[in-house]
Amino acid sequence: MTREELYQSIYTHDTIYLPPHEQATAALEVALGCSWHKCTFCDFAKDTFRIHPLERIEHDLEILAKLRPDDTRLFFLGENAFCMGADQILRIMELVRKFMPKVSEYAMYSRIDDILRKTDEELLRLAKEGVQALHIGVESGSDSILEARKKGVTSVQIAEALLRLDRAGIDYYVTVIPGLGGRSFSRLHAIETARLLNQVHPRNIWCLKLKLWEGTPLYKEAKAGMFDEMTPKEILREERLLIENLTVTDCLFEDTTVLDEFTVQGVLPGQKKELLGAVDYLLGLADFVQ
Repeated sequence: MTREELYQSIYTHDTIYLPPHEQATAALEVALGCSWHKCTFCDFAKDTFRIHPLERIEHDLEILAKLRPDDTRLFFLGENAFCMGADQILRIMELVRKFMPKVSEYAMYSRIDDILRKTDEELLRLAKEGVQALHIGVESGSDSILEARKKGVTSVQIAEALLRLDRAGIDYYVTVIPGLGGRSFSRLHAIETARLLNQVHPRNIWCLKLKLWEGTPLYKEAKAGMFDEMTPKEILREERLLIENLTVTDCLFEDTTVLDEFTVQGVLPGQKKELLGAVDYLLGLADFVQ
């Protein structure tokens, strides 16, 4: 088999989705689908949820080890792989040590309730064994928007989970979706999301573009006139309000998708002025006058 064919043999789909800061990280598929699968805006979790058996994981690890023998970081692939119990994760890490002994850091996607189900002792042990980062879809800090979009958690639970990660020493990268509240709740979405994030210590805040995927409940709401989708300029103004109200420290803020061909990126709090200036510049462009 060619190198490309070997890669294809260990992933269910031709395309795998890694967070921006994990693009160079080796990926091991440990699960498929989302254990929640109820968010009204999401179109990614189409597969029936399942955790792969250890036999398959060991087989794929043996192949991955030949392809990436010198990697020191590994991403456990799955829409929310951290839903696995701590013992399951640790067993997979034992297999990794067997086939890829240079790996010392692990990262994966997680839901908030995946964190809450684990004890502080389990989080500490996972951190000690190498779980270095979780990538988490926070999306909003507004309880009314979280409930409307069926995220399955509250802002209090989000803050609790992220603070527990702080105590365990596990970094976390969060996504926020500007426009998720629609035009009517735009200000609430920005203010409440900033309020939530100011309580915790994310390494990165990534603004993710809201797309109304055909067939999703949110798409149907918009078609029925029950969701007032915002224009790019309105979303940009909402993002500006979010940045204005953030007081997080040592946190990279970035928007690489909302504005399509433009990227807004800076470290808070030191580059807040530059971030706001970049947003103001974009607001002045003709493309956003709508």
